Amino acid sequence: MPVLKVHTPKAVRLQEGAYWLADALIIGVVCVVGFGLLYFFDISNAPFVAEVPISTGLRELPGYALLSLTRSLIALAISYVFAILYGTIAARDPRYERVMIPMLDVLQSLPVLTFLPGLVLTLMHLFPGSRWGLEIACVLMIFTGQVWNLVFAYYESQRSMSPELQEFARLTRLTGRQRFLVLDLPNGIRPLVYNGMMSMAGGWFFLTLCEAFVLGKANYRLPGLGSYLGVTFEAGAYGSFAAGLAALFVIIVGVDFLLWKPLIAWVSQFRDVSEGEAGTMPRSLFLDLLKRTRLQRAVTDAINELVSFLAQRMERIAHKSRKPSGTSLVATPMGIVIRGKASLLGQARRNTRTMQTWIQWIVSFSIGAVVFYLLPKLPEIAAGLASVKSDDWLELTNALLMTALKVAGVLVIATLWTVPVGLWIGQRRRVATWAEPIIQNIAAFPAPVLYPLIVFSVAKFGMPAGVVAMLLMTIGNQWYMLFNVLSGASRISPDLKAVARIYRFSPWQKLTKFYIPAIFPSLVTGWISAAGGSWNASIVAEMVSYPGGSLRAPGIGGEISRATAEGNFPRLVAAVIVITIALVVINRSLWRTLHEHVEKVK
Repeated sequence: MPVLKVHTPKAVRLQEGAYWLADALIIGVVCVVGFGLLYFFDISNAPFVAEVPISTGLRELPGYALLSLTRSLIALAISYVFAILYGTIAARDPRYERVMIPMLDVLQSLPVLTFLPGLVLTLMHLFPGSRWGLEIACVLMIFTGQVWNLVFAYYESQRSMSPELQEFARLTRLTGRQRFLVLDLPNGIRPLVYNGMMSMAGGWFFLTLCEAFVLGKANYRLPGLGSYLGVTFEAGAYGSFAAGLAALFVIIVGVDFLLWKPLIAWVSQFRDVSEGEAGTMPRSLFLDLLKRTRLQRAVTDAINELVSFLAQRMERIAHKSRKPSGTSLVATPMGIVIRGKASLLGQARRNTRTMQTWIQWIVSFSIGAVVFYLLPKLPEIAAGLASVKSDDWLELTNALLMTALKVAGVLVIATLWTVPVGLWIGQRRRVATWAEPIIQNIAAFPAPVLYPLIVFSVAKFGMPAGVVAMLLMTIGNQWYMLFNVLSGASRISPDLKAVARIYRFSPWQKLTKFYIPAIFPSLVTGWISAAGGSWNASIVAEMVSYPGGSLRAPGIGGEISRATAEGNFPRLVAAVIVITIALVVINRSLWRTLHEHVEKVK
């Protein structure tokens, strides 16, 4: 009897293959992330060893790379939570804003080594006998390289929210939670995603420093890609070093494909229609695969079933506890909404007061804990500072001025090329579609990893150490400027462009009267971020060791690195005091003036 053959159309077969490919890719990503977390917890629970032996072989490289990626992702998750909380509080309450934003300017500019010694010693004391102290310190150091840019981005998104949206929140009497979910978070999600790429790059920036650092006579080291790159370069195993760089590049490209491109394509739905034409929406192959996967549907259905079950249970509870006064509790997936005599506006005010009370308690408790922790150490700190001579204070002040000149040079060099390039790319959506991913991957690569190789290459040219250090700082921090200029240029209204065409502005008039004022708020944000990153990068740019020599450029970053390596804590504390005072002065004079001018421009 002949067998009837059913021919499946080619399009259907391709679609089924896409389903299987999407499911396999999702399962693979989940397995990699899960294995990374398990490996991270296993390493953290291991007995404490200050200097973990790092193998230079290629067999251990995948595990090291996975550990570094896990630390970076954990720090990024913490950074997002902190940025949303900090930015929301600062944007909503002017009393907190007057303190929190200047403090943020100072914290983002302080070199990471100013936090490292005290943090490591404290956490090692809290977690004796295991590596949790060093692991938490490493994650928090990566966090300090990621979080400041995110906080500024979210804060600026809340401050620049259109008056129409704010009026909408008042007229509809949104509660604090509803305003956050419906208005604040959608308004700030795009800056969070776009700046998240640069923030993660900032975490990779100090990869080798966070995973392998010297504190006095102790050499603390954790297994990871950063320590692997440092050890292989010092040992002259250049083949393994190149393999480590390749692994780092694969991680950066993979994270861009699996995380940032899908997020960018997703958050594009939150943009204003005036920001771009239809058809120019970014696409993500991985996001398209996610939409095809059957696992995503299964998870979504399970979550919906769970939410429906909880909503029904809450509705029954609310029905049983209904108050006779006319006030009713209605359960929804978002929680319990109070209806009746208690108005939504009154509930929102009570929620706001409750949140402010909790914030005050948390802030007061945190400050009190820090004060009581430092109080017994004040005599020791005072005795150490008393041992710092007047000549040392003068040397540190001179070193501060040298680094300040380098930071100013970084801003000048970065501005000269990022403004024209950023305007050119930002005004051309098609160019930006293929140019931005390339720029993002280049910017995500941690420049300090290549510092020894760059210094080793230029050493034969006899360039001054200060110039080399300034160029190293520029390589790592010019991207803050470019991304902010791109962001400002992409938001220029088409109406303003039409005005420039109608009045036939010359190229110089367009630049000075149109483009620069339009991107000036973003340009100021880029200056602040690049300056903060440059102050931070000075610790690795002013003191670089390479096979056969070293770079020692005068500057406060080199002084901090040298004091940390030598275990000279009095000089380290003195250097931190000097740079903190300088940053407060710069913040209260230069950056505050520019912020006021930005408000006028807006």
